[in-house]
Amino acid sequence: MDTNQESEVSIGDVAGLLGDEIIEDEEEASAEEQPEEELQSEEPEEDDSEEVEIEGKSYRVPKELKDMVLMHKDYTQKTQKVAEDRRAVEERAQALQQREQVMAQTFDKAVEFREVQNRLAQFEQIDWQGLAEQDPVQAQKLHFQYTQLQRDAQLKWGALQQANQQVEQLTQEQRQQQLQQAEKDLKARLPDFGPQLAEKIVTTAKDAYGFSPQELEGLTDARHVHVLHDAMKWRELQAQKPKAMRAVADAPRSIKPAAAQPKRTNQAASERLRKSGRMEDLASFL
Repeated sequence: MDTNQESEVSIGDVAGLLGDEIIEDEEEASAEEQPEEELQSEEPEEDDSEEVEIEGKSYRVPKELKDMVLMHKDYTQKTQKVAEDRRAVEERAQALQQREQVMAQTFDKAVEFREVQNRLAQFEQIDWQGLAEQDPVQAQKLHFQYTQLQRDAQLKWGALQQANQQVEQLTQEQRQQQLQQAEKDLKARLPDFGPQLAEKIVTTAKDAYGFSPQELEGLTDARHVHVLHDAMKWRELQAQKPKAMRAVADAPRSIKPAAAQPKRTNQAASERLRKSGRMEDLASFL
């Protein structure tokens, strides 16, 4: 066998090799010819959005829209506040109207009960024994009316008591609503308002301005409490002024150091020292 014989290579093998080279060349060329803009577009764009919090949740919005979103948020909050205030006013007005109606009904029941009492008083003035001897039939008839009137008085008294309880309940509910609203307003006016601050305000109102416990219990307007709070703070500042003045008066005064006096040059002694250099001339110069 001839070892120098070259291995046979088919046309297909050559075509395959050439095809691979052509494909690689095309890929390289397409990569080189790719525009820079397309290459740059593959890079991540810079994020210019900003974070905005709405109703407890955070959102990212374009920077140009941030002011608009915040304006809309502020408008929404103010609209909600107006709606809440209007609803609170309507609820108080409705409760007040209901209370007035119940009070009017209670007054009518009280008038009816009073009329029954007046009629009972007339029956109590009758001499029942004498009437029974003179006219037994009339006595029995009137006594039956008297008994019916007593039952009617008991029913009207029960209705009056029930109406009074309803008025009391509505009054308490209305007062509770006023206190809740006052507490809400106080939180907005005085964020640090609490039991300790309330006790200090009450003490100042009693001791300094003579408010009675009943008058303080009747406060349901946050503005009145705010005024008492400011008065308390003013009195605290006034009480601290004497201490501050005494502290300033007792403070040690600073002593300014005396200005250094310029040295006077003895021209004659200096001239002698320069010429002789003796110790006596040096002492005279110094």
